[in-house]
Parts: sequence; C-alpha cells; structure tokens
Amino acid sequence: MKTRKESDFLGEMEVPEDAYYGIFTVRASSTFKLSGQMANPEFVRAVIVIKKAAALANKKLGMLEAGKADAITKAADEALAGKYDNQFIIDAFQAGAGTPTHMNVNEVLANRANEILDGEKGKYDKVHPNNHVNMSQSSNNVMPSAVRIACVKLSKKLAIEMELLENEFRKKADRYSKTMKCGRTHLMDAVPMTYGQMFGAYAEAIDSETTNLERSLEKARELGIGGTATGTGITAHPEFRKTIVAEINKIENNNDTGIEGEWYVPAKDPVEKTQSMNDLLFVSGVMRNYASTLNRIANDLRLLGSGPNAGITEIKLPAIEPGSSIMPGKVNPSIPEAVNMICWQVCGNDRTIELAAQSGQLELNFGAPIIAHNLLQSLVLLTNGTRLFREECIEGMEVDEERTKSLLEGTFAQATALNPYLGYSLVSKLVTESQKNGIPIKELVLQKRLMEKNDLEKVLSVSGPAITDSKILERVRKQK
Repeated sequence: MKTRKESDFLGEMEVPEDAYYGIFTVRASSTFKLSGQMANPEFVRAVIVIKKAAALANKKLGMLEAGKADAITKAADEALAGKYDNQFIIDAFQAGAGTPTHMNVNEVLANRANEILDGEKGKYDKVHPNNHVNMSQSSNNVMPSAVRIACVKLSKKLAIEMELLENEFRKKADRYSKTMKCGRTHLMDAVPMTYGQMFGAYAEAIDSETTNLERSLEKARELGIGGTATGTGITAHPEFRKTIVAEINKIENNNDTGIEGEWYVPAKDPVEKTQSMNDLLFVSGVMRNYASTLNRIANDLRLLGSGPNAGITEIKLPAIEPGSSIMPGKVNPSIPEAVNMICWQVCGNDRTIELAAQSGQLELNFGAPIIAHNLLQSLVLLTNGTRLFREECIEGMEVDEERTKSLLEGTFAQATALNPYLGYSLVSKLVTESQKNGIPIKELVLQKRLMEKNDLEKVLSVSGPAITDSKILERVRKQK
C-alpha cells in the first residue's frame, strides 16, 4: 500500500496515499480499537453540516477568504452526499469530547478542499484542518452540537412512526369497539371491557409519549456552537454564533429532516451548554418511557396470543416465520419478542447516558461520544422497531371474537355488573357456586330466576360507567 508522510507535534506517521483523512485520524484509529462499531453516521453527518455552516458563516463575516470557504463547502456537500463514507473510520468508543471523530471530519474536508484548489492531500498549504475547516470552533462545542442536531433529526423520524402506530391502534379500537372481553387484573379474571377500550388505551399511551418527545426537543434545539473551548467564544467572531446557527437552519431546511424555519437557536448560555448535556438525558428519558410502554404492549399481545390450544388465544398475530427448528408447525410471536429486546436495549442505553451526563466536570462534559452512540442508537432502534411492530404485527392482528366471547362467558368477570341489582353478598355466593359446579354465572342467574333474560343481557353488556336501571331493579326486587 502506497503511503504519504504527515507530521504533527508528536512526530511523523505514514498515511495511506489515497486517504482523505490524515495523521490525527491514523493515530486515533490505531489507538481506539475498542468495539468495532464506527461513530453513528448521523453523528458524522451532523459534524459535516456544522463544518459547512461554519465555512459559510466565516466567509460572510470576513474571517475566511471566499476561495477556501467555497472549497470547504463543496467538500462538505460531497461528503453529505455519501461520497466519503468510507473515510470516517473512528471507533464509537474513543477519546473524550469526541476529538478523534471531529478531527477525522476536519481532515477529510481539508484534504478534499485542497484537491479542489489544485493542491495535494496531506500538504494542507491551501486549506488546513485546524486553521480553516475548524475556524471559530472547538471539539468541545462542535461535538455536543452535532449530537443535538442528529438527535433532533432522528427524533422527528421516530415521532412520525409513533403517530402511525397510534393511528393503527385507533383503527383496531374502532373495529373492535363492541367486542366484549374479560378484563384481567393480577393476571386474573376481573370485569368485562371491550377490545376497543384496550386498543384505545394503547393509542392514548403512545400519543402521550409522542407529545413528550416533541416537548423534550425544545431544549435540544439550543446549540452551543460558537462557544469554542469552554463556551466563552474565544477566537470566534462576535457574530459567529448567531450566523452559524442561521446557516445550519438553511442547510437542514433543504434536507429531508422534518425541520422547518428557524428551528435551531443559539444557546441562551453557551457556557452551560458546554458543561451540561442534561437536555439530551431528558430526550433519552422520554425514549425510555416510550420503550417501557412499547414493551408492555408487546407483552400483552404475546400473552393474549398465547396458544394456539393451551393458551388464551384471543388475539391472532400474523405468522412471520417458523417458530422452531424441531417442532413442526410451531409459530412464535416473533415481532413482539423483537420489540421486547429493542426496548430493553433502549432502557440500558438510557442508564449509560445518565452516567455520562452526570460525569461532566467543570467546563466540559467529555462524554459526548458515548452519549451520541447510545442516544442515536436508541432513536434508530425505536424508529425501526415501531415501524416493524406496526407493519408486521399490528396491521395484520385480529381478535378471535368467538374465542373471546366463550372465555368471557365462562368466567365470573361479568358478575361485578350484577352488584347494583343483586347485591355483593348474593353475587359472591353465585360466583362460588359457579366455580364449584362449572356453571356460568349467566346460567345460574336464569336458573334461579333472579333476573329476566332480557334484563340480564342488558346488564351484562355494560363495559363502563352506567346508571343503575331503576326499572330493572324494580323487577329484580319483585322476583326476589
């Protein structure tokens, strides 16, 4: 492999001749061989967006000559189009503050900008990674800002999928609005309700989490970019912070990001934004909550679909794949199980983000790389998992109405509805007799002529708040 020599204050190193990255990247990639996982592509993309915006801002403010700024901008556009994806080679687990990934981007853009200006890779005589690509910036504000930009973009995609899943559950709620089922508490028979009520509750839970996600982004859209090393803005033009954020908004408005208008704003206190990443911990907490909701729903569907002959089997889940390598014909709840595992991972990621967020010291939280890795992974997992859940499970899910009716009528779940008419003590005796002799409550009431059939049917059809029917009550008293 042909190489070129590059040098820094630590000495000289060989760099692959065709590489757009440089000596800093070679040192870091050789040192941080930790996970085999590269920095998240959206994280890298967000750094490139910042670099493009910085070049435009510095050009506008007269800090960077037009030729250099235009070359950096063109290099950034090519990188955003995916032309240099194989040049970003830093492990997700790396030196604090994300300086290796930051310099990887600086070097790639500098070397390509040098080529555009008829220079050579590795010379940096026309465009330098630190002096020009990194002008008015520092890893300490670029990387936290990049996490926030990537977080917002991916959160917008997640919110769309959450709304689609909510809508699918609302469709199921409408379809099964009159399908009575046995409600269960403590996994035991409780009171009657409808599948419409259950699916509607799922939809409401998801809607609440979508609202929480949108609210959490209010702080995440504040960017500390331009604060340089500690948030004070040393070495940057006084108008740089305002100008670069305006340029970031223009770039993101021109992409499929879900961002409209002046979404990103300069941080009210860039020093605080350099010290703290609690706004991202807030976003992570919302994702943990949503993961908990999604996990609970997946658990319910696995339980209600259990069987097909020795379980509850009220719900029919779509058959996705053979469920066993040894048992012929077995089908498992594969999609809910995959969703379960995604949710557990997200909850674990949240704990890591919590530890990183509380470990900032003095003027810097050095944990930006691990926060980025876990936060963005959670967003991607939940987005893909929510889509999979909807498309491969919920859309094709059906309620076995005959089975559901049979189970309901075979339980004492409807007994509670009789309390206002027969009284708790009498109903308790009926339940005991029903369980002992295997006779449904409904049949016992009719056998004992405690209620007329039409009245009984009306009372047992209730699945929510209802005023005691005085006429039925009067007839019951007469029969007693």
